Amino acid sequence: MDDRRRKMLTGTAALAAAVVTGGASSAAWARKPRPPAAAPAEDSTATLRAAFARLSTTLNGGDVAGFLGLFDERALVIDEDAPFRFSKAEFIEHLGFHGNKNWEGFAWVPRETRYVVRGDTGLTAGGVTFRGKPMDAGFRLRHMLHTIGWHRTGADWRIVCFHQTPLWGHLDGASPGTGG
Repeated sequence: MDDRRRKMLTGTAALAAAVVTGGASSAAWARKPRPPAAAPAEDSTATLRAAFARLSTTLNGGDVAGFLGLFDERALVIDEDAPFRFSKAEFIEHLGFHGNKNWEGFAWVPRETRYVVRGDTGLTAGGVTFRGKPMDAGFRLRHMLHTIGWHRTGADWRIVCFHQTPLWGHLDGASPGTGG
């Protein structure tokens, strides 16, 4: 083996050892015991559950301003009515159809919601049934899944990602005004 090839192989082996051991030599790494991984801190989901309850209350009470007040200004939204992403401003415009004056009845009924809190990040996910009677249109019933990302600042939870989608997908003609 020529000298150039020997240097290349030695350099490659040293690089591989550095990558695997995080820069320490393999002998030094083997001698140092690794500290045990810290157990994740238990964080109560009580405040996230309360924020989710406010979300449900505002939706079911027709409080559009209260509902939208839970959203961060930079929130991303994927709603069951449209197969694309909205900004908060675009979502507000989209919700013009959903105002109280356009509905005879409306209910957003969450089911089997799960709650996860890690530091200042929260996640709620589960099923939901959306039912309602738009004015001058047929009854609407959709079984959906929801995933809602939350961020906590102090005691205040804000929605940063709101996603709900029907279990049956986006059905042609399921909503008034969709041509069905």
